[in-house]
Amino acid sequence: MLSIRCAAGLCLAVWLCCVRAAAQANDLLPPVAESSTDVAYPEGAEGDSSVELELVISKEGAVVSASVVQGEEPFAAAARSAALSWRFAPAQREGIPVAARIRARVAFHRELEAESSSPEAPVAELPGARPPTDPAAAAEPPLEITVLGAVQDIGRTTMSQSEVRQLPGAFGDAFRAIESLPGVTPLVSGVPFFFVRGAPPNNSAFYVDGVRVPQLFHLGIGQSVIHPGLIERVDLFSSVAKVRYGGTTGAVLAGEVREPASTWRGEANVRLVDAGALLEAPFANGRGSALVAGRYGYPGPVLSAFTDDLKLGYWDYQARASFRVGSDDTIGLFAFGSHDYLATRSPSGDPEASKELQEQLVSDFHRLDLRYDHTLPEGRLRLAVTGGYDSLGAQPTYMTNRSLGARLELEQALTPELRFRGGAEARVDDYGIRVTREGPREPSVPQSANPPPANLSAGLFADFVWRVTNNVELVPGARFDVYGSARRNEPPRSGHARTAVPAVDPRLAARVRVGKRVVWLAALGMAHQYPSLRLGDIPGPLASVPGFPFDARKLQTAAQASQGVEVALPADLTFTATAFYSRFWNLTDLSASCFQYQLGDEPEPNPSTPPPPYVCPNNAPVPGSAYGLELLLRRALTKRVSGWLSYTLSRATRRAHFLTRTGEDAEATVVSEFDRTHVLNAVISLDLGRRWRFGSRLLFYTGAPYSQLDGSLPVPPYNAYRQPAFYRLDVRLEKRWALGSSGSIAFVLEGQNVTLRKEVSSLGLDCEGGPSRDGQTTVCQPSKVGPLTIPSVGIEAFF
Repeated sequence: MLSIRCAAGLCLAVWLCCVRAAAQANDLLPPVAESSTDVAYPEGAEGDSSVELELVISKEGAVVSASVVQGEEPFAAAARSAALSWRFAPAQREGIPVAARIRARVAFHRELEAESSSPEAPVAELPGARPPTDPAAAAEPPLEITVLGAVQDIGRTTMSQSEVRQLPGAFGDAFRAIESLPGVTPLVSGVPFFFVRGAPPNNSAFYVDGVRVPQLFHLGIGQSVIHPGLIERVDLFSSVAKVRYGGTTGAVLAGEVREPASTWRGEANVRLVDAGALLEAPFANGRGSALVAGRYGYPGPVLSAFTDDLKLGYWDYQARASFRVGSDDTIGLFAFGSHDYLATRSPSGDPEASKELQEQLVSDFHRLDLRYDHTLPEGRLRLAVTGGYDSLGAQPTYMTNRSLGARLELEQALTPELRFRGGAEARVDDYGIRVTREGPREPSVPQSANPPPANLSAGLFADFVWRVTNNVELVPGARFDVYGSARRNEPPRSGHARTAVPAVDPRLAARVRVGKRVVWLAALGMAHQYPSLRLGDIPGPLASVPGFPFDARKLQTAAQASQGVEVALPADLTFTATAFYSRFWNLTDLSASCFQYQLGDEPEPNPSTPPPPYVCPNNAPVPGSAYGLELLLRRALTKRVSGWLSYTLSRATRRAHFLTRTGEDAEATVVSEFDRTHVLNAVISLDLGRRWRFGSRLLFYTGAPYSQLDGSLPVPPYNAYRQPAFYRLDVRLEKRWALGSSGSIAFVLEGQNVTLRKEVSSLGLDCEGGPSRDGQTTVCQPSKVGPLTIPSVGIEAFF
């Protein structure tokens, strides 16, 4: 009797071999099959046949495309259709899942068998399983695997979403985990604006899947502006970012999203302060995928139990759809947005004013990104168009921005040792200023952002990842940008002021393996960005507008350099030490806020006298510098006992302008307003067994500098005093249960700042000093913020 079987029946032999460049890297792991790879012998077919397939495997392990390289019908169609359902453990580069392109050969055989009357399902043997039992299959020549994931960039620190789900105080969010890395200091604990290596927040850039956004996570206790289940990893370039990122002289924080899933998946969580969910589903037989996600915060009732001096609110949404229009072509649409509201008690000594909460920040942004992706033989191409709307500010001044941008990104292996990365981008930003009605005793605040600008920027960028030898890698590159801006002239002048300034940013990075466990890393580069224009009395680090001041053509400029070593230690520990130096020119640091001018020996104004006027520090461009040493000892949080210890010793200085008692302008070299000499993070996570896990984190940093005041006027020596140090303790306890074959459900108890510490900060808060009996100026008594704290009790589910 006839039966159809694999090799005695049907035999599938898949042999994977890295190309030369990949083979030289000992940190690359190929994909490994996890599911059955059975392929049914096609009905009506006769004889033996062999089909060669080219598969693209996503970072999730799904086969996102399968194309026939060689083979006859109907065998080719049967092999391709079956391959689309296979599941793999994804390829990995340095422990990070990456997409990969592999080739597989499916061998069909038909033979006679007298003792069996029915077909027997074949089981394919793939890498990671037992070797194939068919001698003919074992003799097949090896085929090629091309890793499509990005090369680990020099100077990049990566936090994967799977790793930081265990980080205390991060609420399972990779964006929040950035705060615990060396060189990163928040303006105020819990506020998503950072000083990184001395660069102020308005000199840093945030990205989500290549789209620039104003912030990465919600204020206070909120999670990221993107659902954590959509994030694959977060990359931090503390300085000298790769040439893909331009228009910033500070750090770059970039969140990369997960590849579209080929199977249903979802997440949901409910906490005391918010709830969120994510659902993704394939359609059109796996050619397409649709995702919706979002979060809504309701922290008011819980916050009121700890403090009545603070009000928070937030929500966000995400929607994504992608569709494969061919074996190598995909179109996609990604829409997302966010809302935040923060208000604090007025620090004024006026009892009536202290009854009201003052808006400190209201933020909304929305993005719509349409993209086309094409997979090249050894690379990728992306074309994208992005529209956006932003609204940011606080009573009474608000900024809006309507933006439209386009970008082209190309990555292609030229030889096994040389990879090209390049592209182009252009963006239009149309800013608006809205000032709400001010009260009868509220003086107007000067602002250099009004009249608002309309900016047009465009740039070309390219670099080459060159593996010179097995132990040496060089990455030379450069950007060329043009920064254009136009704005109405201030009265009485008519017409518009138009400015266009070109800039070239050369960059060079190197990685040299000097021993089996030691790698030397170095980076050097230039960067430019628009000047920053002040937005009323809102602290510059929280909100500013890019554009040129009138009669000015100077871009903010930075020269950045870093040198470091990375050492692989026993017990899966990694130690990194990095020294850095940054030099700034034409810096428009808006860290010093506007204030109401009043001297300490002047009587308090009464209702019949005009209120003191607002004055702002001179924002003429100034030079500055930052230097320091960063240390990081790290063990992956997926280990049973894991964590890290990070420490930063740094100093940031700049020239600054101060208003004197006589109304003149004084200039001095000072320590930057949010400079913190010492920053320490200690994280530990313990697997207690039986699916229990406990973690704790300690954050400590020294106080920021400040000046003594004569009334509201800073007096020399400027920024010569330090606020008290601050520390915060976070804890996390998790119990997880299995849910079905691939899901889980967890109970999570987490707390940020469980010690209820308040932080001394002058961020957006008034501070007054008066003359003492001996005629000397008293020490300013700045207000305290917080405690920004909340216990988070919640349930998480994954499927």
